[in-house]
Amino acid sequence: MKMMDRVLVIGANGFIGFNLVNELISNNIPVTVIIKNNSSTTNLKKIGCYNILQTNNLNDDSIVRQLLVSKPKYVVNCIWEKDFNDNLLSLKNTKTLIELLELTKKINSDGFINLGTYQEYGVLKEDISENEVCLPKTEFGKLKYAHSLIVQEIAKNLNLKACHLRVSELYSLKKPESFLFKTLIKNIANQDNQTFSFINNKIDYIFVSDLCRAIIQLINNNSSGTFNIATGQAYYSRDLINMINKQCNSNIKLEQNDNKKKFSLNIDKISNLTGWKPTISVWDGITMLLQEEKFKNPNTFENFTKTIRTFYN
Repeated sequence: MKMMDRVLVIGANGFIGFNLVNELISNNIPVTVIIKNNSSTTNLKKIGCYNILQTNNLNDDSIVRQLLVSKPKYVVNCIWEKDFNDNLLSLKNTKTLIELLELTKKINSDGFINLGTYQEYGVLKEDISENEVCLPKTEFGKLKYAHSLIVQEIAKNLNLKACHLRVSELYSLKKPESFLFKTLIKNIANQDNQTFSFINNKIDYIFVSDLCRAIIQLINNNSSGTFNIATGQAYYSRDLINMINKQCNSNIKLEQNDNKKKFSLNIDKISNLTGWKPTISVWDGITMLLQEEKFKNPNTFENFTKTIRTFYN
């Protein structure tokens, strides 16, 4: 794929989709997005995204015609729907996935990228490679693993290049709201609680901008297959929390429970194929969280992105 070939992002108002669109635009890669009819376009336009298609029907002939004109070379599926109770909409998400694969073929795109999760493996150990047999235990992991098989089979039948990404624990400065270290920093700043309880997991965290750069690298290399997206390193929550306490000179009391989760993903496959490597360690990420809370920086999203890029420029 040439650098100036267009990318189509589905679900561009979501956490990953929005960050990916911003990263594409910042790298001067043309981007088209599809969002739902009732979705706001304000935030997308603020980061310079104006090629916006709105529809609730991926089979809409007018949408297909417009995409045939703009000719996106790759389609990235960032959409994932849940109900108000945070329940998985298994049938709806599966139907959307199949429709997107069919749409990719209709508009003559070369490839398709789908997002998965480390939970597909079903094991909690360090240095998990893509060759690990998947025995998912969570409902989310089971559904994403089923989707990986669907992508593989349908893409083969449609003669499409397809990537399925198994992503480790994802975070940014803004999301998820329940991110353990973000919660602790807020508690210290607001003096909400003098006791902070946590489970001492050992987890491989990945910053969202590193995921977005990995997607771009896979597209630029016309890649296909299953890839782990992570830092390849896991850290105990206790060590990261102690760092935060030290930086904040906090006297908050910590209550540690036994660790329940311990995992990291091996990223040799994508690194060897594309040269991609994560640039923001969890230490860097927490430092940025601390700085954000300390200064209450009112930077725009564009300025925040420039700050992130200083880590790998």
